[in-house]
Amino acid sequence: MFIMKKNKLSNIEIAEFTNQLSLTLHAGISIFEGISIMRDDINGTNHFIHSIYKDMDNGKSFSEALQNTEMFPDYTISMINIGEETGRLEEILARLSKHYQRLHENNENINAALSYPMIMIAMMAVVVIVLITQVLPIFNHVFQSLGTSINGFSLFVLTLGKTLARYSWVFIVLLFLLVGYVVYVKNSEKGKLKLYRFLTHFPPTRDLLMKMALSHFTSGLAIALSSGMTIEESIDLSKELVKNHELLSLRINKAQDIMKEKDIVSALTETRILSGMYARFIKIGYRTGGMETIFDNIATRYENETNDRISRLIGIIEPSLVAILSIITGIILLSVMLPLIGIMSSL
Repeated sequence: MFIMKKNKLSNIEIAEFTNQLSLTLHAGISIFEGISIMRDDINGTNHFIHSIYKDMDNGKSFSEALQNTEMFPDYTISMINIGEETGRLEEILARLSKHYQRLHENNENINAALSYPMIMIAMMAVVVIVLITQVLPIFNHVFQSLGTSINGFSLFVLTLGKTLARYSWVFIVLLFLLVGYVVYVKNSEKGKLKLYRFLTHFPPTRDLLMKMALSHFTSGLAIALSSGMTIEESIDLSKELVKNHELLSLRINKAQDIMKEKDIVSALTETRILSGMYARFIKIGYRTGGMETIFDNIATRYENETNDRISRLIGIIEPSLVAILSIITGIILLSVMLPLIGIMSSL
């Protein structure tokens, strides 16, 4: 189920891994026996499960074995270490599975929101290029056979089409460069980070990614608090989950400074990490001692808000792009059809 790789595991792979081990512990099987069972189901020896088994067989703890693979996030390792020390490993693994499943679904939704418009734009470009390089020249020949020529906007589009055809190799090279850059961004951690930070400042996606980061952060806080950590320790650990979101990271650091003199409620509200309804939730949780449940509830709400925003965004983009394509196609065709109809009617 899990492939061997040098990079860290993906969110869905961590979710599956922690879920399997959580179910194993729930069935009364030890963590070492669970790893042994997983190892027996894997072909080959060059796999991180074998590395974990070997380290644990040599006396290392589960969290130490995970750390030695260099394939798990620091947050995951820290939470599992706490689970081992407190005897709540099964619960922590189940919560981690839910957490990383949530991250995976959020990322998939973001990818869908970004890739769908790109596909539509590419299709629009292909249709327009075919029109101006293949269809318009046919109309030009028709006009010439009638003893006239294309002029105005139609002439401009026809000239553009001839230029595209003449320098097609340039556009092919640019296309390959663009595809190469997309592949680089998709497969490079540095490329993903640059794109993510750009999107966190890009107005159409800025609020969306902030809500997603807040969902990750509050989900992490809920897990950390459930393990018995203090709120200060939980924030210090959970901020690693959103370290790539520069604005939220700055606010969290400022909140930690405020917490040296004030309570968590003041710190989160004054830095605008949480506001409005969510700030009221935190006040209630702080007074009643139910911070863990409150943060988990907030994470779920932010996740739902993110998914709803993405659905609405796609719902707006789809008809808009179709309308734009229809308008562009119609303008190009009408620019040659109307003069042609006028000429034919005068014959």
